[in-house]
Amino acid sequence: LAMWLLFLLCLLLLALVLQGRGLKGSQGRLPPGPMPLPLLGNLLQLGPSGLDKRLMELSRRFGSVFTVRLGPQPFVVLSGSSALREALLLQADTSAVEVAWPPLIAAPWAKVRAGIVFSNGHLWHTLRTFTVGALKKLGLGTRSIEERIREEAAALVQELAVTKEVPFNPLRHIRNAVANVICSVVFGERYTYEDPDFRTLLDLLNDNFQILSSQWGQMYNIFPSLLDWIPGPHHRIFSNFKKLQAFISEEIQKHKERRQPEEPRNFIDFFLDQMEKEKQDPRTHFYLETLVMTTHNLFFGGTETTSTTIHYGLLILLKYPNIAGKMQEEIDSMVGRARPPCLEDRDRLPYTNAVIHEIQRFISVVPMGLPHILTQDTHFRGHFLTKGTNIIPLLISAHQDPTQFKDPENFNPNNFLDDEGAFQNNEAFMPFALGKRICLGAGLARMEIFLFLTTILQHFTLCAVKRPEEIDLSPKSTGLGNVSPPYELRLKPR
Repeated sequence: LAMWLLFLLCLLLLALVLQGRGLKGSQGRLPPGPMPLPLLGNLLQLGPSGLDKRLMELSRRFGSVFTVRLGPQPFVVLSGSSALREALLLQADTSAVEVAWPPLIAAPWAKVRAGIVFSNGHLWHTLRTFTVGALKKLGLGTRSIEERIREEAAALVQELAVTKEVPFNPLRHIRNAVANVICSVVFGERYTYEDPDFRTLLDLLNDNFQILSSQWGQMYNIFPSLLDWIPGPHHRIFSNFKKLQAFISEEIQKHKERRQPEEPRNFIDFFLDQMEKEKQDPRTHFYLETLVMTTHNLFFGGTETTSTTIHYGLLILLKYPNIAGKMQEEIDSMVGRARPPCLEDRDRLPYTNAVIHEIQRFISVVPMGLPHILTQDTHFRGHFLTKGTNIIPLLISAHQDPTQFKDPENFNPNNFLDDEGAFQNNEAFMPFALGKRICLGAGLARMEIFLFLTTILQHFTLCAVKRPEEIDLSPKSTGLGNVSPPYELRLKPR
């Protein structure tokens, strides 16, 4: 609260000097929305936390397309599954409602735009095409990557068994396992869970995810120049980032020294081969900096959201032990305990599959998606939106859409089951976003979430350290992601 009051004081002082500036520009062309204040925009209406929930409330007032100002910057919010599908999927090619990273923070974030997530245009298309191709050659989407996940799930079970029913927070164990899967793809090797460099890498990734999902991270995105002068944890984002760069650069150097040209064994090898092929091409996008940032993007995207989903999922099952028990009955009946679960089991485990989908719907791990920008003028639902308009795809609004889900604010696996108890997907389910920029690792994440959760439930009974009715499922913080609250559990071997 003190931090928020300090922000408001500083911003109000600036507003007195720059009054009126925030109201100028293209406001007349934008969809309706709440009345903004000079410089502050709609921050007073939106509050210091729970931005996604405030935007949901505004959508009930202004409809599926409305405008808010985060500070002086206007954003058009798309709310509801129908508007999101129309903009990001159905009209993505014809009207250029296309995702691209907007220039929210031109100077501070410029250094990270060499990777696949923050790039646009031809650079993005080239990197994505190359990365998808390389990952497929490395087994993504095939039985070989499934085997890697199953091996890591077995290693995770061994680590969890060591806890011997003593209460503990499983987040570090889960992050270790999830990160090792992406390590095997990018570096071609896995790390022991006790490896100090590996643990430091994961701590840095998690710290940045926590900061970017906090009030500090949100305010820094809106007022970078102001917050550069205010002490706070947001300054760690870039110091952490430099350490991550150094770690990745060191790994790349090792690969340079030991790789066999034209015989790539991992993503870094594939990229280094492409750098060699295009080194004489003045238009090439394959540089060392691009490799460092793309590797960072794969790690960050492939570790934090998936491990958060699994960690949050276990907490939900602690609150609803009857649901966990029913999943275990189904796993025992259809898989047994003599072999580990595999992806082919998904069709034989409709209830378990429904629970896993409901976990992702309920937590909406990236509730506001990544911001988008229009690449050309377009008409959308009666509004004329100009090129350069910033877009917030409010993904949580699809998951909370009452026309698509029963009692959407509560956890209910029946949202993904038909009347006969068979699994039933829903087009409003979009945890990985939609369209051209759907999460690059969506397929890998689906595999990991299913295999890790079913393997854990196959081997352990989840025991809460407090009564289920006392468990609070509210996120620890919300920003870039919904951060799962800290908790402890006991695991009883089955």
